[in-house]
Amino acid sequence: MSPWALLRDATRRSYVLRGVTVRVLVLAVVLSAVTVPVVSWLARASAAAAGVQALTHQNVVHVLTTPLSVLLLVVLAVVVGVVVLVRHGAFVAVAWRADQGEPVTLRGVLRDLGRAARGLRSPQLALFLVYAVVLVPLGGLGTAALLVRGVAIPDFVIAELLKFRGGLLVYVAFLVAVLWANLRLVLTTTFLVEDGGTVAAAMRASWRATRRATLRLLVVLVPVGLVALVVAGAAAALVLVPVRIADARAPGAAAVVAGVGLAVVQMLAVVLAGAVAATVAHVLVAVARERRPGRAGSEEAVTTPLVPVPAAGGPAVVPPGPTRALLVAGAVLGALALVATNTLAVSRVTEHLPGVVAHRGHPAAGVENSIPSLEAAAALGVDYVELDVLQASDGGLVVFHDTTLRRLAGSGRAVGDLTLDELTATTIRQGGHEATIPSLRDFVRRAKELDQPLLVELKLHGGETASYVPDVVALLREEGVADDYLVQAIYPELADAVNAAAPEIEVGYVVPLVRGVREVPDVDFLAVEQSSLGDRTRAVARAAGVDLLVWTVNDTAGLRAVLRAGDVDAVITSAPETAVRVRGEVEAETGVAPRLEHQVREALRW
Repeated sequence: MSPWALLRDATRRSYVLRGVTVRVLVLAVVLSAVTVPVVSWLARASAAAAGVQALTHQNVVHVLTTPLSVLLLVVLAVVVGVVVLVRHGAFVAVAWRADQGEPVTLRGVLRDLGRAARGLRSPQLALFLVYAVVLVPLGGLGTAALLVRGVAIPDFVIAELLKFRGGLLVYVAFLVAVLWANLRLVLTTTFLVEDGGTVAAAMRASWRATRRATLRLLVVLVPVGLVALVVAGAAAALVLVPVRIADARAPGAAAVVAGVGLAVVQMLAVVLAGAVAATVAHVLVAVARERRPGRAGSEEAVTTPLVPVPAAGGPAVVPPGPTRALLVAGAVLGALALVATNTLAVSRVTEHLPGVVAHRGHPAAGVENSIPSLEAAAALGVDYVELDVLQASDGGLVVFHDTTLRRLAGSGRAVGDLTLDELTATTIRQGGHEATIPSLRDFVRRAKELDQPLLVELKLHGGETASYVPDVVALLREEGVADDYLVQAIYPELADAVNAAAPEIEVGYVVPLVRGVREVPDVDFLAVEQSSLGDRTRAVARAAGVDLLVWTVNDTAGLRAVLRAGDVDAVITSAPETAVRVRGEVEAETGVAPRLEHQVREALRW
């Protein structure tokens, strides 16, 4: 069957089976609503069992050696695995039953999923989670990509990688490898649901069945995604029109109009995701049937005709009268609640715009962590300039990020092996700019001349002496800036040492990964990586009076979202010029439409 015929048939089947597809979609939404708080509670309970405030990169070994914590994390993994299987596999089960001429009912679908769930026994569960919650979201292919918000590569990791020579090539190669692996394993859940075997067996079957079929799969799946993007984009544009009119003609009604419009977009997003997921599932089932491995392990193209599916309007499509009335009543009440919630959300005006922290200065105008970069950032009017501090071999303090000179100076020598004089005489180059490595004292003095507050991050290379923290504190006091500057570290012991030695200095932890937050540490602020900054972290930090900084947000859309939300105290960015411009635009915004634009983008963010 040609790719277009395959896509046409999948679309037709999705439409004919829309009734049961809606039920499956409702099941997926309900599962999400129930699962999120359960998973959050299990993560917090695991942290509590280990006696830690949250699950972070610092305590992962301790947590994984605490029996009760491990048990709770296993339960969490089982819950996530089963829910992901149900959300993805339900659409596959519908498509498979239709393909085989079986009755397409919700009860039958759940029975198929129960059989498939038996294949998630350990260690198969771990294998499935790596596939469905890590690989699929990274690759963005298949039904699960629309239904699972798994991990993504943090922006700061990509940004750091691209700074190295050959980094772009490595990143592109990684993306190609992930895409290829996704295409080869895209039938995993299909075979798992159809055969009820193990995850490993389903992955092997998918790998064999997709041999020499990756291009065909792309030709079928890409148009589905493009159509969804076009529909979503058109909806986003259209819903803003009446709100802009209301802003201009009837400001008092604009919030309600926006609330209704946002509710429409949110419901459309769910329906669109379900329609795409159903269509893709029918495609995958058809491909799996055609290319199912034979008994000898070779591919045997199956050319049996497609089995007719029930006609639209049959008993599998239209629910009984009482059930239908109940569904309609529930939908109406849900829609009204959604409109009310959305109206309140878009009515909320940001009273305090977050500050802008220039990450290592202004790298686009000077080498990072150099005095020219500091000067360029200060000229933009940022609130703070962030810098990194390392200790030289003779105890001197320099402003530098990496533990070696390779990236910026082309030398493999380690910072910890060089003296202060050797380091400050070293020429560094980046983005067509050139400078020398500054000492911390010279950097601070120039910042004082510019009246530019600093956010000092203490780094480690492993060869520091006991005088490292005392020397930093002494320098800040000698320069008279201890009361004005902030100090942070990814190593809690460094931040705690600064706090103990100089209570007048505001100190914070740098947190690249945090889950299951129960309480926050006794610090002045937390600098949290943007993908780890959830509502729970915000709420707990606010209740404890701890300021929040988010890093490293560099894209315009991300900066606009953070600044509009106003739920952090500052945003750390390597694009300070963009951040300052966007903050000015957000500050000048009037009406409800700009806030609705942000909410719509979030609703359509798959």
